[in-house]
Amino acid sequence: MDTTENQTIPADKTLAARIAEATSLREGPDGVVQVLRAVLKSGPLPLRDLARIVRLPLPVAGAVRRELETAGMLERGGGLRLTEAGRTYCETELGLGAPVATPASASIANSDLPDLLRDLMPAMEAHVAAGPAVDVTLDQAPCTPETALKRAHAMVDAGGVEGRRIAIMGDDDSMSVALWLVGSALGARPRAITVFELDEARCDQLGQAARDLASPVEIVAQDLRDPLPPALVGRFDVFETDPPYTLDGMELFVRRGLEAVRRETGLPGFLSYADLAPGDQLALMRRLTELGLAATRIRPSFNRYAGASILGSVGQFIDLRTTNETLTIGAEERFLRPIYTGEVRPRLRRYRCLSCKQPVIVGISQKFETVEALKASGCPHCGEKTFRREGIVKD
Repeated sequence: MDTTENQTIPADKTLAARIAEATSLREGPDGVVQVLRAVLKSGPLPLRDLARIVRLPLPVAGAVRRELETAGMLERGGGLRLTEAGRTYCETELGLGAPVATPASASIANSDLPDLLRDLMPAMEAHVAAGPAVDVTLDQAPCTPETALKRAHAMVDAGGVEGRRIAIMGDDDSMSVALWLVGSALGARPRAITVFELDEARCDQLGQAARDLASPVEIVAQDLRDPLPPALVGRFDVFETDPPYTLDGMELFVRRGLEAVRRETGLPGFLSYADLAPGDQLALMRRLTELGLAATRIRPSFNRYAGASILGSVGQFIDLRTTNETLTIGAEERFLRPIYTGEVRPRLRRYRCLSCKQPVIVGISQKFETVEALKASGCPHCGEKTFRREGIVKD
């Protein structure tokens, strides 16, 4: 007698990978995780509704359902629902919790926040206000506190937060704080967050915030032009980045994100970048495609920035997914090309001291790289700290 149909698949860490392989699921193991997440959050679900939520063809969703039923994870009864074993698996192996009564799936207009997130604004604003001075030589231009919360909310909706190990490639936007605040409020906490950040003062502030919030955030002092520490390569499920304004800078930060995540199809990445003219947007998409990444959603003018005039103070937010063509990123080489705007398009600006009337040239390769540095030090001729900008020094 053939008893194959009555055998169950052991529910260990490889369950999602084995089901993805058994069903030839192009979305990879993460596609299986998204099915379980949808049933946990929205079930019981008719198969047709499940397929729509996870954006799978109905026959493919049906094949995954059958494998999950065989594994003892799903059962039918007024729609697909998790078994007790399925709930335990979601909690212990995937880090997913029970749904909470929140507007977690509500869309957010650019100028609005759900009440739940609006309640988080005072904490987010206080954190941002206490941040260190912006270092424009690193293309720092922090997004507004509202944008950080909206971005975190969008990542939750995309299945990129709850139970995830998240790598943040540069965090002048304080996304490590926003993700923990929003994830906690929505019952969708990340399992761990690691921030790779060059700015020492910002590392200190983010580390203090992690201690204050008792959040699972690790701060790694890292120049992303250097390879990641070997122990952190391939350790994460998700990456998020708001990189330098140059295409080479963007590509480097995304490459480091891919270096950080597991070598698996269907893992999420989140990229913030400037709103671009069509030709420049094509160049951006071409770079991402060459990395084997698929852009699954683009939100123009989603991000708002305090300052960032070079971006027009707005920018797009792009959902990415790894594919079977995603490059295997080498971890042995330092990136040598310039990545910051001041390096790629260096400009010298003339400022005149309002006290002694002497001119001072500011820019890359000068004594003062930024006007902020000039003001902090004072006029090299008289020591006063008020200046008038006179324009760009012509070649």
